[in-house]
Amino acid sequence: MRRFAALGLLPLLLPALARAQDVPEQLLPATTQVYVRWDGIEAHRPAYAKSALGQMMQGDTGGFVNDLYGQLQDGLSALLTVDQLLGGVAPDKLAKMQADANEAAKLLSLVTDHGFVLGGEVRGVEGPQWQVALILPDAGPKPEPLFGALRLVAELNKLPVKEAKSGEITAHYIGEEFVYVTWWVEGKHAVLAAGSDKPDELLKRMHGAGPRLADNPLFKRVQGFNQFETSARAFVDSAALVKVAASRGKEFDKLMKDTGLDGLKSLVFYSGFDGEAERGLVEWEMPGPRTGLLTLLNGKPFTLADVPPLPPDVISWSMTNFDSSGVYDTGLKAAEDVAAIADPESVPSIKAFAKAADEALGVELRKDLLDALGDKVAMYTSPSEGPLSLGQTLLVKVKDAKKLQDSLDQAVKGLGKALNADVTLKKRTYHGVEMREVHVAQQGFIFVPSYVVYKDWLVVAPYPQLVQGYILRAKGEMSAWKPNQRTQKSLEALPKEFISISYTDPRPSVKEILSIAPLVAGTVNSFTPDSKFEVGSLPNAQEATRRLFANVSATTDDGTTLRLETRASLSLPFDVTGLDTYGVFAFFSVFRAAMQ
Repeated sequence: MRRFAALGLLPLLLPALARAQDVPEQLLPATTQVYVRWDGIEAHRPAYAKSALGQMMQGDTGGFVNDLYGQLQDGLSALLTVDQLLGGVAPDKLAKMQADANEAAKLLSLVTDHGFVLGGEVRGVEGPQWQVALILPDAGPKPEPLFGALRLVAELNKLPVKEAKSGEITAHYIGEEFVYVTWWVEGKHAVLAAGSDKPDELLKRMHGAGPRLADNPLFKRVQGFNQFETSARAFVDSAALVKVAASRGKEFDKLMKDTGLDGLKSLVFYSGFDGEAERGLVEWEMPGPRTGLLTLLNGKPFTLADVPPLPPDVISWSMTNFDSSGVYDTGLKAAEDVAAIADPESVPSIKAFAKAADEALGVELRKDLLDALGDKVAMYTSPSEGPLSLGQTLLVKVKDAKKLQDSLDQAVKGLGKALNADVTLKKRTYHGVEMREVHVAQQGFIFVPSYVVYKDWLVVAPYPQLVQGYILRAKGEMSAWKPNQRTQKSLEALPKEFISISYTDPRPSVKEILSIAPLVAGTVNSFTPDSKFEVGSLPNAQEATRRLFANVSATTDDGTTLRLETRASLSLPFDVTGLDTYGVFAFFSVFRAAMQ
């Protein structure tokens, strides 16, 4: 009778079990330490369309990107054909590789449509024992873009593809001994896993009993977030990773405690949309009292009013708390702690090196230089003051101006002697302010490092003109940067006090790239007659950037959690303003070489 009752429950249980299998995170264990999920663009199409990036991609820029992607798809198979025919690959094998190449070219579209889930875990440092899994949700019915790319990589590297089975699952894999790469279809999903586990062990672990990721408190935390529409969520279980590192032995456990890394608990990340802006939020839990390296994160909050005068055309700047003396002390102690484990005999040499540096400079680095500095550092880039990094200026808050000036002058002279270089320190009075220029008489050294201590800031730059600009702004003889209406709106949405703040305008960089793109594309076409790239397909720089605005971010600290908030239109890894100078130089260099 009980058996019949249990059978009667099956219609109720089966849908729940099916739903569990349909959730890709169910494949990941509750002990997952690193988790990332991106939903893809299609899942948030309306919100994406409203964003500045979405509007940018609806214009000529989006059309260009689509055309370029199509050309790359067409070119991959053709390129593969030529290379493999020259290599003597058999026609039947070549046909399979071409088919895989055609599928691999669709991988980006597959990920864009379906997103991905990434989970990683380090179970032990001996071996080591680790696993990373990439899941493409709902890609199970059409997994060939991913699987074709993997087969193509295996074939090009002459790695045999083998089979492994677990129940009804048939997986394919490459690798042996230390690293295995395995892929298969799991219900509605396509799965790729890499790690130290053998494929059969991996599949058993994936399908074994026990808590799954849905039971993980950090997963529940990121799933429950609702402050804005998120397209990506992630967490890092810092405490678990530190525990694994400390498990290697008493020395490593002591190192984690001495460096304060045992105070790291967790990091969570959210990314999504809020009207025109892409929003980002990072929360790193590290409750006090903080020790070791984590003490460097402590600092008194400041406001926009504390930011030094910046150039009106500044394209990126940042300011943060920075305790120079604390960094020196903590860094030296951390180096000694690491050396005590890696090579105990090298510990005295670290202390000797610090002493030798003081003797070479002619000043005590910690006492004479760093103690004279304050607790804030700023940096900015201005295209009118120099291309690329040549327009970058460093500013450090000053506590004792006279002590710092004397120590710096002595340190520059001492460094010149230590390097056996012909170094001259020149004093120059500019608009009533005495600044310094460092002249190095060495062929190939193109810089004139310059600095000034003025209005409680040490300003350092590769050329004197950048320092002069600061002096003029600090004296009120030239205007300084002020946020425009759009930037002010973004800043008002961020905390008013922070321990770090940054500003980056992506428009100048995008314009620089697009301004020299026709020149570069035309040059390439002139040397490759078979090229099908159309210079006219490149978007106009003004059209491409008209929807963009400056990115701003701020970091706050409540003593328990470090919180970084960002509002952006387009995030770039670096600024390239000034690239046109180098582009024109490169163009004429190529042209000249071609004419010879």
